[in-house]
Amino acid sequence: MRAELIQELQLLQNSRANKFTDDLTDRLKSSVDLVTEKVNSSMSKRGNMLMLLERRFNFSALKKIKTRFLKF
Repeated sequence: MRAELIQELQLLQNSRANKFTDDLTDRLKSSVDLVTEKVNSSMSKRGNMLMLLERRFNFSALKKIKTRFLKF
């Protein structure tokens, strides 16, 4: 009888430990997913801004080249 009670207590402790581990894992995973989403979003915005700057630079550089060559 005593061995059965000890075994039940161990099963209960394992169950609680597994629940705690699952909760902790879920919290950690959700926070990591949130950070990943924010990083991806900011990188995408930076990339878009850089592409716009590159387009503007190329157009302004082409205009300068055209004006130089058209003057002669």
